[in-house]
Amino acid sequence: MKIWKPIVSVLWLVVLILVLVFYIIPQEETIQNDTIEKLEKANEVLEVKNISLDSEIVRLKQQADSLNGFIIQNNQTILNLQNRLNEKINIINTMSDMELYSYFARFKTISSKH
Repeated sequence: MKIWKPIVSVLWLVVLILVLVFYIIPQEETIQNDTIEKLEKANEVLEVKNISLDSEIVRLKQQADSLNGFIIQNNQTILNLQNRLNEKINIINTMSDMELYSYFARFKTISSKH
């Protein structure tokens, strides 16, 4: 009977090792491999989205540059209009009363012979 206890213990140990080696450890590796494959697929999807977002960023930067050009042109136009307005105001400030009256009444004097 004393010989059977160590043999049974060794057999149980061998069976436990075999179960671990052939059943439990491969399942964990399979789960890890599946997880890795899922993460790789998700990474590929994110790479595609990243490329599309990069192209969208480039398009938006070009649009912003174009809009900045329009803003610069409009600012220049506004400055030109302000300068013209200031020139007209200065001209009106230097006019006499009679010149102001004819300017705002839009009278045109044409000299004619009688």
